[in-house]
Amino acid sequence: MADENTRIDWWISIRDSVLFLIYLAIMSYFLIGNVIQDYAIYCLVVIYFLHVFLMKLNHSYEVALKKAVAGILEVRELNRLAREDISHFHYNLDSRTPCIEILNKINFRQEGDILIFETAGSPTKAAGGTGNGIGNFMN
Repeated sequence: MADENTRIDWWISIRDSVLFLIYLAIMSYFLIGNVIQDYAIYCLVVIYFLHVFLMKLNHSYEVALKKAVAGILEVRELNRLAREDISHFHYNLDSRTPCIEILNKINFRQEGDILIFETAGSPTKAAGGTGNGIGNFMN
C-alpha cells in the first residue's frame, strides 16, 4: 500500500492509458468475426514484450518527451505574457543592476560610472529630467 502523500506523475497515467488503448484497439481488431487467428496471438505477445522493453527504457524517452512538452508550454506562456504586457520582458531580474525603466522612475545622478541615488527631499528632478545626466538615464 502506498503512502498517503505519494504523488503520481502525469506521465505514468498518460503512458499506461495510451498503451492500454492500443492493446484494446488491436485486440478488438483481432476479434472481428469472433475468431482469433494464430498470428494475432503472436502479435499480442510481441506487443507485450515491446511494452516491457519500453518500461525498461522509460526514463530516457520520458525525459525527452517532458522536455518537449515543457518547451511548448513555455513558449505559449511567453507569447501570452508578451501579448498581455510586454513590460515583463524589459525588467532586469538581477537586483544588483537596476534596469533603465526602474532608473527612470527614481531620483539619481550619474558621476562617471557611479550612480548616486537621491533622497526623497532632494531638489533633483525625477524621470523626464533635462538631459544633463540628472534624473533621466540614457536620454
